[in-house]
Amino acid sequence: MLQTLQNELNNLQTKGKQQELRIENLYINFNEIYHLQNNLNNPTSTKHNMLYQVRPEVFHQILIFLDTKQLLQFRLISSRANQVVKLMLPKQINIVQQLINDQQNELQLKIQSAEEIAKDQNYQQLLNTALNGLQQLNKAHIVELKSLARPTELIERIMNLICMILDPSFKIQKDSWKECQKYLGRQNFIEQILTLDINNINDKQFQQLQQVDSIEQQQAAAQSIAASSMLSFLKAVLEVRQSKLYITQNAIKQLESKIKKEKQLIQKLEKIIQRE
Repeated sequence: MLQTLQNELNNLQTKGKQQELRIENLYINFNEIYHLQNNLNNPTSTKHNMLYQVRPEVFHQILIFLDTKQLLQFRLISSRANQVVKLMLPKQINIVQQLINDQQNELQLKIQSAEEIAKDQNYQQLLNTALNGLQQLNKAHIVELKSLARPTELIERIMNLICMILDPSFKIQKDSWKECQKYLGRQNFIEQILTLDINNINDKQFQQLQQVDSIEQQQAAAQSIAASSMLSFLKAVLEVRQSKLYITQNAIKQLESKIKKEKQLIQKLEKIIQRE
């Protein structure tokens, strides 16, 4: 009892020190921002500021090598740096706009490519077939699977993978059957699988999912109807994720996200220019 109390006290002290460190770091960050903004609003004497002794053309040549993020940071150094950067922002906007134009052209090509691939390869039909197999499972199949005290290694591997794609925090490890049984005991277990959005499967989950290539479908069918249906689903998910169509569609989403962020950046730069 005393040892438990001592451990809890040590944990509280550790958390307290971590909290104090976070507050101290936060104060330092605020202090740095305050001084940078103060330098911008109240520049120091030009006599002692080396930036004021640099010729404008040299100043400009230095700044053209900075990206947009570095430019925005540089403008906080002094009022002169701020004015020079503001003069350069229209050119920076043109660069970003040209980048957007190139990406939009690339986006259109990828959309056309995805449409052509979809005509020849219907991976959604493959996934739907696997989902139909899961829908044929009834409560008795799940109860039978859950009631296994010591499942075969094959069944446990399949269930580990199912739990892993349903829950990214699930850890595949030895003797994890009890955790799998908790998932099997959920009333909406099959519904969770049927409504799974495979786009949300992260890279780590996808890497682990590739284990299904080494599992034989006939071997699973001989051991459990439910495990066999789940294996079919896992194999279909893997094939869809590895398909050229999915890869192209994912590239389209990434491009659309980039274009959106770059348009927001242009809006931000235009607001800076408009400020006095």
